[in-house]
Amino acid sequence: MFTLQHLLSLPVFLSTTLIAHALAAGTGFIDSESNTLKTNFAAQLTGGEKCDDDKFQQIRDGFNEMTVLFRNAARVDWNGQAELEYFGRQDRIGNYTSMIEENLIRAAQYANLKGNATRNPDIHVRCDDPNNVCNEGNKKEGKHVAYNIGNEPHINFCKRYFNLDPLDTKVEKAAAKGDTSKDIMQYYNRATVWARQVMHISAVGTAVTEKVVPNSYSDSTGGWATSVSNGAMNTSILAGVRNGKLNTVGPNDIQTFKYAYGATRAKLVAMLSFQMPYDAANNAENYALYAQARYVIQKKNFYPNVPIMQFGDDMAVLANEQLQDGGEKKYACYDDPDVLPRKTDTNSIGAPLQTSSATSSMFGIRPKWTGQALYATLALCLLLSILA
Repeated sequence: MFTLQHLLSLPVFLSTTLIAHALAAGTGFIDSESNTLKTNFAAQLTGGEKCDDDKFQQIRDGFNEMTVLFRNAARVDWNGQAELEYFGRQDRIGNYTSMIEENLIRAAQYANLKGNATRNPDIHVRCDDPNNVCNEGNKKEGKHVAYNIGNEPHINFCKRYFNLDPLDTKVEKAAAKGDTSKDIMQYYNRATVWARQVMHISAVGTAVTEKVVPNSYSDSTGGWATSVSNGAMNTSILAGVRNGKLNTVGPNDIQTFKYAYGATRAKLVAMLSFQMPYDAANNAENYALYAQARYVIQKKNFYPNVPIMQFGDDMAVLANEQLQDGGEKKYACYDDPDVLPRKTDTNSIGAPLQTSSATSSMFGIRPKWTGQALYATLALCLLLSILA
């Protein structure tokens, strides 16, 4: 065992450097709440283009918190209210329950530690917005917080991500607000964003793809034959609702969809009879919100069931744009998908992230030297010199 005696036997500079790096944190010393010492996961974060130390810390902490969400949600109870509201009735989704369970298990495997034979792909993270969409959108329809690139393990984080709360901080704050404590969107945090993006990775989230077979229309059945296969998970849309854009002529006549972001739309795609039964199972947001709801149940012993979806006539939803829109659009650009194609000049593989010294690698931290840490180093140098 490496003891204090061993530490004191090292050269003074090395011993003080080791101690000071262990002490170094955003506030000068290790903060247990910020979890500066990291778990050694099997899957690693790579890349980090244009991410400074503070941003990377928030990205990595969000990743760690995402693994907590999915570990807690990996065992599905198909009689539970969260399962009903985010994935649909069992009589509608019976063919897809295994797919949903397998998706959640694969996502939870990001919690596997180094040495585990089951290893999810490393994730290339970046902050340089290679698709130049972070500032698209508006206050009404929201803006991107993060987006996946090409259904690869490749995620860009926009500036709005870095304003989000940590998982437990947000849960505690939201649960303490009596009037809105049952609203699941009040719990949305950086781990929820991470959960949605992870489900877009083709090696994690599997979705059902149904396509019409050309020239297969049958007069006897009055319909077209379709082929069903599995593909990567993207974002489902509300079916049959009115186009969100005004019809204009020429190139501005752009067709838009109402993508299923937020709890209202996520629950609508799970519960409306005119949605395909696999729409919720295909929607990354549903998994993220389901995992978030399960975590609140585990931590606070109640289910955050708002928004409550009660309507007598499914068809009435088609005419109710206020219901379709849900609440404030804060965590996505509701007019656009958050999976974007990789540009030809965008690197797909992220370089291994290098820390600034071998010492920081030993501790699994990215050091931040502050006045307090420097003072601690000098004081320890003096003390160890005397003891030597």
